[in-house]
Amino acid sequence: MVTSGLRALQFRQKLTGNAAELLKKLKELHEELKAMEQEAVDKTSLSSAAKQLIDPSIINHKDKGVRIYAACSIADMLRLYAPDAPYTNNNLQTIFKLFVNEMRHLLNLAGPYFSMYFYLLESLSVVKSIVLITDLKNANELMVDLFRNIFDDIRPEQSKNVQICMSELLQHIIDEADQLPQEIVDIILAQFLHKQKFDNPAAYRLACDLGNNCAEKLQRYVFQYFSDVISVAGNGELSSKDLSDFKTVHHLVVEINKAAPALLLNVIPQLEEELKVSDITIRTLATKSLGEMFAEKTSQLATQYESTWKAWLQRRNDKATQVRIVWIESLVDLIKMHGHLGKELSEGLAEKLVDPDEKVRAVACKVIGEFDYETSLHHIQKNTLIQVGHRCRDKKKSVSKEAIHTLSILYNQAYPEIEIGAQASISQFAWMPSAILHAVYVNDNEIFSYVDNAVYTTLFPPHGSAASRTQRLLTTFSALDDKGRTGFLSVLRRSVDARRYMNVFLQLLKAREASPIASTDSDEIEKKLGVVIKILCDRLPDPIKSSLLLHKYAQLHDEKFFKSISDCMNSQLSLKEIKKAAKETLSRIGDVAPPTLEVFSILIQRISLTLVNSEILSELIRNIRESDEFREVAGELLRSISLIIPAIFKDHLAEIVFLLRDPEFAGASDSLYTLSEFAKQFPKSVPADTKAKETLHSFLESGTVVQATHATIILASIPNNDKMCKEIVDTIVDRLLISSTRLLKDLAILSQFVLYSPQIFETVGSSIVSFIIKRLLMTNTLEQETVYEPTEDWVDKQDLDEYSLSKIMGLKVLVNRAIVLHDSDPTLAQDAVRPVFKLLWTIISQEGEIVDEKNTNAVLKSHLRLNAARFVIKLTRNRPMYEKMVSVSDYSRLALVIQDTVFRVRHGLASRIMKYLRAQELHIRYLAVLILAAYEPELEWRLQIRSFLIQQSKSQNNDSKLMLNELTLARVMHLLANHPDFILKDESAQNGLANGQPAHSIEDLNLSARYIEFYLETMANSENVSLVYYIASLLKTVRFANINEPTLNLYVLSDLAQYLIQERSRSHNWTLTSYPGQVKLPRELFIPLDQNELSIEISTRSYLPEEWIRAREHKAERKPKTIVDRKIGQAVKRRSRSPSSMEEDEVDGADRDENISLSARVKRPKKTKVAERIPEEPTRRMASRAAKAKTAVYKDAETSEEEEEED
Repeated sequence: MVTSGLRALQFRQKLTGNAAELLKKLKELHEELKAMEQEAVDKTSLSSAAKQLIDPSIINHKDKGVRIYAACSIADMLRLYAPDAPYTNNNLQTIFKLFVNEMRHLLNLAGPYFSMYFYLLESLSVVKSIVLITDLKNANELMVDLFRNIFDDIRPEQSKNVQICMSELLQHIIDEADQLPQEIVDIILAQFLHKQKFDNPAAYRLACDLGNNCAEKLQRYVFQYFSDVISVAGNGELSSKDLSDFKTVHHLVVEINKAAPALLLNVIPQLEEELKVSDITIRTLATKSLGEMFAEKTSQLATQYESTWKAWLQRRNDKATQVRIVWIESLVDLIKMHGHLGKELSEGLAEKLVDPDEKVRAVACKVIGEFDYETSLHHIQKNTLIQVGHRCRDKKKSVSKEAIHTLSILYNQAYPEIEIGAQASISQFAWMPSAILHAVYVNDNEIFSYVDNAVYTTLFPPHGSAASRTQRLLTTFSALDDKGRTGFLSVLRRSVDARRYMNVFLQLLKAREASPIASTDSDEIEKKLGVVIKILCDRLPDPIKSSLLLHKYAQLHDEKFFKSISDCMNSQLSLKEIKKAAKETLSRIGDVAPPTLEVFSILIQRISLTLVNSEILSELIRNIRESDEFREVAGELLRSISLIIPAIFKDHLAEIVFLLRDPEFAGASDSLYTLSEFAKQFPKSVPADTKAKETLHSFLESGTVVQATHATIILASIPNNDKMCKEIVDTIVDRLLISSTRLLKDLAILSQFVLYSPQIFETVGSSIVSFIIKRLLMTNTLEQETVYEPTEDWVDKQDLDEYSLSKIMGLKVLVNRAIVLHDSDPTLAQDAVRPVFKLLWTIISQEGEIVDEKNTNAVLKSHLRLNAARFVIKLTRNRPMYEKMVSVSDYSRLALVIQDTVFRVRHGLASRIMKYLRAQELHIRYLAVLILAAYEPELEWRLQIRSFLIQQSKSQNNDSKLMLNELTLARVMHLLANHPDFILKDESAQNGLANGQPAHSIEDLNLSARYIEFYLETMANSENVSLVYYIASLLKTVRFANINEPTLNLYVLSDLAQYLIQERSRSHNWTLTSYPGQVKLPRELFIPLDQNELSIEISTRSYLPEEWIRAREHKAERKPKTIVDRKIGQAVKRRSRSPSSMEEDEVDGADRDENISLSARVKRPKKTKVAERIPEEPTRRMASRAAKAKTAVYKDAETSEEEEEED
């Protein structure tokens, strides 16, 4: 019935009866109420039903249907009566308790009353009648239960409408409540935890909706929540539980920032304050949390909270290592997501690459390797990457390992772009393989393993076609600098050595299997096996442990191991087959002897022919024949491989010879070099058919000097080819004329015949020697010379005229002949080498001028000086008989070449000495010669020599009984005492030892002091300083063996050295003690003094002027941190940290990275000019030497030229 336009409720039944009857009545009531509109209902007609609905018998009815229909009907009543509810507060408490409980059933999607539960939810949400809950006495309890139930019951599989209604329902409560219980905030925030986020993503989305839509209301609660936890942490030391809660809170902040950042309006400043507290744990967590928050893709925190951003940036310099590490680790995502911050962050990252703590440096290197290609190309500065390159040679292995791995990863990512010629990628990444390979100069087994792993797995991945792998090899090799190429070749050499000794290892194992137990042969095999295992393990990271493991494996008698590991080294197999063999070998070892797996992993990686194999050689030869772009580098690579692994060319000889028959073949020189290297090792396998010989002979007639040289080696190596060789030699001898246009080529051919076919050469040897000495070297034919500029004193070898080159080649013939005779006829060798030595010493002492007319040009004289000095070193290399023929005076003359006025002469001799000393092929006395480089004008070259001396000192320390480092001081003192710059004031003072007057000027003493300090910087340390001091003092108990040498100089230098050693010991806190042992000084230099009054006076007298001592002490007091040892030592170390400086471990004299400008090199040495302002230390007085040295840095000799000079 409708009254006054309002619709009245027609339902008049009593809500009683059994469950079925009651449910039927409630359904009828609900259907009628649902259809009514609030504005058109007669509310008085509703009062009876409204009252019956809240009867306890209905609300608490055990039947689900009764309860939910009653709840829905009550919800309708609230909708129709709104805004005034028809119930008291007590009634409402009961009603909302019913609502909260009934909505739990929303979880049961398949239940019979699910639609009614959703109706209840929707009604409370849409009508907003849920807000009545906020005014009830037990509101907090009901609200907490409601929030908890909804977050527990919401599920992804529920419909969107259900989830939306739940969200709106809770939002209404948050908006209307004057005060939210903290439990509700806890429930909401808990959804952001990682576990909850993935366990119930629907609850996580609900929390996100509440956080974003109710941010203003929730901000203060969130702030209070974090404040409570943080305040506990700030009150003192955290318990384990508090710490766990603290970490959870910070994780929560990060997660909230991802989903609802507006909630953290007041929390961010709290985190900023945490960055400044004293507790390391709190600073670490704050740094990590903010780093992750700044890194969010859509985050604007860096601009919104500028002070927080700046405070966070400062954590990179935090005093705590772990804070700095966390800061660095945050950069990966931060730079990826916010490239505009890349420059600032990249600079900070570069700083951490030189952090004092190795862990920080290692993490910095590792982090850079986690950037993708685009990020590292566009957002990481090149100087930062260059610093990673320097860290490849870090003193700490953990840093080197990460740096090498990082650069290899970055290069691998960039290679596709480098291959197609993308200039940006080439500039940013192409230098990285060089930096990795420079690490081999550290000369450490563990570093070798890191470099090898990078080369075999990442720089040159073992997959793809032979053509693509060769293309990558050529592209990468062409970009390597000189030192990088040398480093790459050292990787190949290690591989060859490992294969050689692994083959011996396998042969011995097989022999042992075939040998009777406890026999003599068995004992001998075991002995040899021990030697081979030691050699194999000497280049592994832990030689002792590796040796023990290999010995254990050798006892297993694992015969299946032989076949698979032999296949790894089989040059006839394809890459796929080699990889399969390597995998099977490691699998077998892992099953049989797991502890040895790490050792064998390194060994198998080295011995497996995955980098250079038969497939690669075929492709290299094809590139030489067909590729204009890679012909030159393919040829160089082929030459290098032939030098290291000649055996691998056995199956390609016919192919190479066939190519040489083509007169237009552009790769003839490289191919001939390859064949010549093969011929040296395997002469019987060289093609010896008539066509092959004719082809090779044609290069002697019409080829270049280099081609003729290599062709000669091949022809001379072919067995039973004496007739052809004799004809060639006789023909050359008949036409040897100074005016001949073939002179240089003919001498080059002879220089190889004397080595590889000496019996043929000796048939005409006397006439050749006579021609070279009398007609070629001792005269100048001016019309044959090239005229150089008057100011020129050097040109590179390739620019030298043929006449000058012929003179050098003539010297080479003489030297090669002496070398051959040393091995074949020692008696004849002594007679043959004397005139050669005499000639070489004359060239050195007369500064390259041996012609009576004194008309040799300055350029040729420089080359003659260099080659004469080098040939002396070459003759004495591993030849004790020739070494003994170098007198003390000759040695002193040779030493002065290290101070030649021409840089390339100084550089050429020093580099050769270092090369041979490093290989232990030269007498240790030549170490003292390098100390004369203390005044080397070229800073970088001096640093390289200094670095070599330091490394040599460390390696010699392993055998301290020989006292090689320490006795070098005695040899240095002998050189200095006879140095032309250490001059007596008065010649009579030599015999007037007691006249009381200083025998030397202050300037002379300061000049000599620099040499001694250079020695102390490189070869003295806290462990040997007492012995060094003892040797310095011992020099006052001897005199020179040569009575014509100025012994007084020796005593002055002895006192000078003792003073400087004491001074250095004080500055470095070294303890000087009396040396308990005995030392024998080199007897060819010194003889003991007779025990008399004179010897007592010498030993007790001080030869240092008081004036010099006072000046030295005054300088030390005035500038204690700029004394020479600090200036030369520490300043250099500071410079070495810069990408544009030469690292201390760089010792082979190669050019620096191409990105380093010459101006940068010239400017940096200015820091060392402090000495010039100290009057006691005048600039080096070398009127005929380094003071006139050219400042230009000449290009280093090519490796090929170096190798050529060895023959």
